Amino acid sequence: MKIGVIDYRREPPRSVTDLFEAAKKRGVEAVYLKLPLMDAFIDDGRIVVKQRDELVNIDGAVLRGIGLVMSLDVFEKRLGVLEALASTVPVINNPFNALIAKDKWRSLIRLSLHGLPVPDTMITENPFSAMRYAQAKKKIVYKPLMGSLGLGSALIEDPDLAFQTTRSLMNIGVPSYLQKYLEKPGYDYRVFVVGGKVIGAMKRVSRNSWKTNIAQGAQGVPVQEKDAPEVFTTAVKASKILGLDYAGVDIAEDVSTGKHYILEVNAFPYWEGLRASTGVNPPDYIIEHLIEKIKK
Repeated sequence: MKIGVIDYRREPPRSVTDLFEAAKKRGVEAVYLKLPLMDAFIDDGRIVVKQRDELVNIDGAVLRGIGLVMSLDVFEKRLGVLEALASTVPVINNPFNALIAKDKWRSLIRLSLHGLPVPDTMITENPFSAMRYAQAKKKIVYKPLMGSLGLGSALIEDPDLAFQTTRSLMNIGVPSYLQKYLEKPGYDYRVFVVGGKVIGAMKRVSRNSWKTNIAQGAQGVPVQEKDAPEVFTTAVKASKILGLDYAGVDIAEDVSTGKHYILEVNAFPYWEGLRASTGVNPPDYIIEHLIEKIKK
């Protein structure tokens, strides 16, 4: 059996080499597929994918990323190549589902339509709309629409700042994704789901910042299902609704209401923090899940 691990970086990042190691332990050959170098063809009615003119001959693939900054044309090309590959072999996560999850706004719409709890959120290009939203919600968070690791997120309490931020972003063609600030109890949850089951979860505890991302200095504390059954159930539902084979689901409690809300669902989640705090190695589960899909 031979699988591919797909990313866009020049050299395989740590998450890719982790998947290589998990595959090797199971006697599975793994190769690195660099998305910018991949091409797709319709050849006499057959769908063919190549990398540097060499046929991509694999039984399945794990998608780890498509890129950060690119033109719409490049984005469509990469999506088209992934669609071609996914039409011939199992790809996890499915490219279309992964991209919906990566888009915070579209994923929250889908979750909300299925009755799952999400924070009050808006997306806008209008500085006046952003100002009025900040006035109404008192405290909001600006987030990059397709960002990760908490990078670029900013707490906004001044409506004038919401106006100025949105106007500045509008001038460079970037919309504002604004979310009501949740008063967390000093932590939130990261729940890792593979194949419709929770394989590990942790509280991300932050003592010095409102951000609870591990990459922003929060500490991971392992959590069992008996300690937070609602959180586990919600995470599984969210990953199924978005059609993800593996996902990192971020859930926070609002202390003012006692309710839990899905902040976002990550289709390309990092796992170093979870592994360090729980001892669970997600790549093992991801590769096992892909092997099962290939065998079906």
